[in-house]
Parts: sequence; structure tokens; C-alpha cells
Amino acid sequence: MGIINPAFIERLNLTIWDGVSKLARRNWGLAQYHEELRELLSEPKLEKGRQAPRKYRQRTPAMAAGLVSRRWTVMELFSYPLL
Repeated sequence: MGIINPAFIERLNLTIWDGVSKLARRNWGLAQYHEELRELLSEPKLEKGRQAPRKYRQRTPAMAAGLVSRRWTVMELFSYPLL
């Protein structure tokens, strides 16, 4: 018909980026956290705006390894002295 549907173009782009891993800088799988990073809370926490209480606390890989006790701010990360 001569009309280009944007949905088909976006699907093609996603297929190409997903299939050619050397070109893919952002990957859908990297946005997911691994289950081992979750820490079970001793008591479920009820938070404002949530229907169900929170059972787990998300941790960074450094927190799971026991290297740090809390998440760093961006300022702390950039001001950390390098060797």
C-alpha cells in the first residue's frame, strides 16, 4: 500500500539489536536483577501505595558480596579514590 507502519520498523530494530550482540550496547537481560541479590526481610514491610507488603529487599552485587552495607550515591561513586 506504500504506507510504512512504525510498529514493524521498531520490531525489526529490536530483532536486529537482539540478534547482533556485538552491536547491542543495551540488552533487555541486563535490566533484570538476579534472584540471588534479593534479601528476605524478617518482617514484611507495608509501603504506602502498594497493595501487598514487600517481602524482599533489593541489594547490589557489592552488598550481596558483603563489601558494602548500603547503596552508594553517585557522588560517592565518582569521588572514590582510585589507586
